[in-house]
Amino acid sequence: MKTGTVFVLVAFVILGMEMAFAQRRNGGESRPGLCPNLAKGTLGLCAEWCTGDESCPTGMKCCSNGCGHVCKPAVH
Repeated sequence: MKTGTVFVLVAFVILGMEMAFAQRRNGGESRPGLCPNLAKGTLGLCAEWCTGDESCPTGMKCCSNGCGHVCKPAVH
């Protein structure tokens, strides 16, 4: 893979993460409960499947999977 292609892919990943974190900081709805604990050294798929609790079904929270974010059942 060419260096330029890798650079563009990394830039898109960073941009997506910045957008997700900006929405969370700027008043994204936070549902009650906590995200489940991750086992030490857990590394999930580096994809953003949610951008905040409001983008998940009822009873679920947008949680880190070790790299990206996914909807997981809330822990009370």
